[in-house]
Amino acid sequence: MVENSRSTHGAQSMPTAVDIDIDAALDRMGGDRELLMRLIDFVVEDSPAFMDQMKAALDDDRLADVQRAAHSLRGLVSNVSCGAVQTQTVELERLAQAGNRDGVARSLNRLIELQASMMAKLADVHRELKGA
Repeated sequence: MVENSRSTHGAQSMPTAVDIDIDAALDRMGGDRELLMRLIDFVVEDSPAFMDQMKAALDDDRLADVQRAAHSLRGLVSNVSCGAVQTQTVELERLAQAGNRDGVARSLNRLIELQASMMAKLADVHRELKGA
């Protein structure tokens, strides 16, 4: 069920598709589908706030706050095994820590795209788990 589509961007491999590794997420939850569905609900409810925090922090040149919100989002998303978003948050954290505002802006724009795709995938996964 895992697909890891990637394209080469310079020396780094950047995620190009968002996929949810249901098997890994279920393993982490001890096979408890209900628990995974609740975690998906948390991600769907809470991740937009982290995105808003990052956007506001970038607008106010508070890169340390961007870094903290990206780190929090990464932890939240790790529960549902969404590697593309996790990878992008790591990159965003790195750029924010380095004080690279332009890089942070580009990385955040990419994260916005990935997060939107993740939300759609999570809705699909939730329906799949509920129907199983």
